[in-house]
Amino acid sequence: MLLLSAFAVGIVAAMFWLMLGRPRLDAAGPLKPGDVYDGIKIALAIVAGAGGVVALVVGYRRQHLNEVSEEREHGRSFTDRFGAAANQLGADQPAARMAGAYAMARLADEWRQERQTCIDVLCGYLRMPHAPDAPVDEAGFTAWQSEREIRKTVLRLIGAHLRDDSPESWQGYDLDFTGAVLDEADFRGARFTGGDIIFIKALFVARDHDQVVFDEVAFADGSYVYFRLAEFRSGTVRFDRTVFSGGWVTFDAARFTGARVNFRDVAFGAGEVRFEDAEFSDGLVDFAGSTFTGAIVDFGEHRLESLHVTVPPARFTGGTVDLSRTATFTHPPRFGLRTAPGGLLLPPGTHIGDLP
Repeated sequence: MLLLSAFAVGIVAAMFWLMLGRPRLDAAGPLKPGDVYDGIKIALAIVAGAGGVVALVVGYRRQHLNEVSEEREHGRSFTDRFGAAANQLGADQPAARMAGAYAMARLADEWRQERQTCIDVLCGYLRMPHAPDAPVDEAGFTAWQSEREIRKTVLRLIGAHLRDDSPESWQGYDLDFTGAVLDEADFRGARFTGGDIIFIKALFVARDHDQVVFDEVAFADGSYVYFRLAEFRSGTVRFDRTVFSGGWVTFDAARFTGARVNFRDVAFGAGEVRFEDAEFSDGLVDFAGSTFTGAIVDFGEHRLESLHVTVPPARFTGGTVDLSRTATFTHPPRFGLRTAPGGLLLPPGTHIGDLP
């Protein structure tokens, strides 16, 4: 800092010398009163300039140190809050875990730099083991029901942040629900506009009047949504009025073993939706009122050239896939089959051989 100040003083002195008309002091002979006066002006200017420069440098340095200190303190506050919320999520008491879910979501809203980390923690909580069916003993049922309420809250918080009216949007961030048990989730109106949304090996087990809802969801360009190896076991899972306008959604190797899965009034306009190697063994998949106008919807065999692997077509061993009441079939799904398997219902006048 001293060297910088000295350098700055030299520059200021030179500037004042120029501003004073570059006065010359004749070293030969006695000094004239005018020369002395000029010298005093220069000296005073240099002293004043040096003091001002030093004050500016010191002030700048102090401000910079204060800003760094405040930023460090701000970051430490976020870190402390993160640790506290994570500890609450791992607490034994259900009320503490519930509070931890809200605290982590609020921190994600405020700490944009580490928002993805906070979201990862919430998703990680849902990936923790959870029995899909309630225990028969009273104590076990109470604990199971409490944990279920916490998981519903976490899913509700995530779903709310994926809608357009959310004050702080989490759209475009990655969501990893790998292996999660989902028996009640409301993603209604969510916008998947980017990032990886992973439901790989997730278990959908809606019960009673509870449902897993993806109504009016938008799958747009930049989003990659994986339902690969997911199992739709019971209850109702709804994708009603969903819009596929881009992106890539895969149900490959998913198992539809008992649930009713509704794709009613869905617009398949763009992007890709794949059901390769999916197994339909029970339940109902209903496409009533849907329009197939542009998206690639593929139930057939698919070859991955880069990996030299062929993914087998969907397997129809039971249940029903109902396409008979679709509204528009101008860009129909691909099946790659010569004969329609039992349970596959096509629109009147459509032959399976016409679907490549």
